[in-house]
Amino acid sequence: MSETSNNNSSSADSSEAAPAKKTAPGFLSESNGKPSSMRLMCFIALLASIWFGYLAITLADGKNENGLYITTAFLLAAFAPKALQKFLENYYPK
Repeated sequence: MSETSNNNSSSADSSEAAPAKKTAPGFLSESNGKPSSMRLMCFIALLASIWFGYLAITLADGKNENGLYITTAFLLAAFAPKALQKFLENYYPK
């Protein structure tokens, strides 16, 4: 009798397996889970902007206009490509 109860409990355990939890995509991956090089490039440009802006302010005492322009260009490089990509994906659906 113990053998049949063991068989029943093991089959019940396997049929009641928890459904696989769907995990959210990471910060640098698309919604389908694939890695996104666009997000990586934007993130690198954002870090470069923060770093260069810090250097431009601290080393030139805030009087370096060229540093401001370069920092602004890095910020545009960080956010404009992803915004443009989203716009084009919505405007021209596949």
